[in-house]
Amino acid sequence: MASPPSTRRGFTLIEVMVALAIIAFGLAAVFTQLNQSASAASRLRDRSFAHWVAMNQLTALRLANAFPAAGTRSDEVEMGNQRWHYQISVSATEDDGLRRADVSVSLAGREQQVLATAVGFLAEPPPAAASGLPLAGWPLPQAGGSADTSPPPATPAGNRAGRR
Repeated sequence: MASPPSTRRGFTLIEVMVALAIIAFGLAAVFTQLNQSASAASRLRDRSFAHWVAMNQLTALRLANAFPAAGTRSDEVEMGNQRWHYQISVSATEDDGLRRADVSVSLAGREQQVLATAVGFLAEPPPAAASGLPLAGWPLPQAGGSADTSPPPATPAGNRAGRR
């Protein structure tokens, strides 16, 4: 006697195994991509901070109103809850009154992996600026602590008095 046809419907074990394998490969690809995105974001953050450190060091050199001697110096600074190592190389140029400053920045402890570099030029400050005296043509502060911040009047040739 023959048994009646089965009305059960469902997946066989092999079909379930194939479906799980496809899902596993898909999830592995998604997690790999997420990890790469997180690594790229971390590298971009580090490079941005390193660039800011380099620009801060160039700005500090410019604001010092000193004419640095040629040479190299390095130090560490903290920014963004991380320690950064920077190296400043000052070199002479063809113009005696101009210096080139190259700043390279890396994470502290990983000095060989430079994340950012910046180049700036420093002009020899005029004698009045180096001594802290006001520049020729610019007004002295008025009584009461305020100073007239407008530029000096222009000369007939169109140049500002006291400025090059």
